[in-house]
Amino acid sequence: MGLTDCQKNLIRAIAENNISSARKWALACCNEDETYKNSIFVSQYKSILSQPEKKLFELPQNVSGFMCAENVSETFNVRRYYLSERERELSEKITRMATVAAKLKEMKIEYRNSTLLFGESGTGKTTFGRYMAYKFDLPFCYIKFSTLVDSLIGGTSKNIAKAFSFAKSNPCVFMMDELDAVCTNRSDSGSSAAEEMNRVTITIMQELDQLPNDVVLLAATNRIDTIDDAVLRRFSIKHEVKPFDECEKERLLKKFLVDVGVTFSKSEIEKIISESGNQSAIINRAVEKIAEDILCGIDDEEREENA
Repeated sequence: MGLTDCQKNLIRAIAENNISSARKWALACCNEDETYKNSIFVSQYKSILSQPEKKLFELPQNVSGFMCAENVSETFNVRRYYLSERERELSEKITRMATVAAKLKEMKIEYRNSTLLFGESGTGKTTFGRYMAYKFDLPFCYIKFSTLVDSLIGGTSKNIAKAFSFAKSNPCVFMMDELDAVCTNRSDSGSSAAEEMNRVTITIMQELDQLPNDVVLLAATNRIDTIDDAVLRRFSIKHEVKPFDECEKERLLKKFLVDVGVTFSKSEIEKIISESGNQSAIINRAVEKIAEDILCGIDDEEREENA
């Protein structure tokens, strides 16, 4: 079967890097497909492509090397995101804080909307940051401190100042990940490495102190016990993101399966839950199972064709 006119136009738009045209022709391709086997896929992407197009958000060159920006209106799938009651209450509190901060700004009162998320890896701290950006309809700007450290003396502090300067002047949800990589308890050992980390910690404290009311700041760490006390005091909220209990794991898995249009048996669901320690592990195991089922289906089709 040859390419349809819609498919040709889609390929042409992609080759010319014309995103608006590509979205238009991708939607036309979806409308062409009336097969039952693709109905779930077509329905999902018709819904996404029919939404108003958002402008791409690009970082300036001076921060693009160590900072990421994500247009979550395009990349975050809220339909498969399960929010526990604990994080639901937190999201509502951060939202209320943003409203309060705006009113306080009118009164010329400084107020920091800053939240520190802590807990073991794989519990969804960064994903919660993306959810908050989606909820505020703002870009998600993200730095991972373990990749920000510069080998040059003073380089790390300069990079941090650049990142904060960008966040102050551009509406976004600003998230700092792996805060423990740079904000450990200050040392008086006198070594050059310790002195550099002390300078970095002081820089972050100064930047936090100068943060305007309208910036929504999130930070994440797996080791809150190692973070400098003076840095901790600058966060309005400190919230532990815990691994899900058995009921929450089941709700997360079922919500994901409904969105992708896949059904697992009760025993398969129970097996995945029992083998998965946290939120990330559940989704990873579910994807592996879906991939295994697809491979089995391909093998069955090949055997039928060769019979």
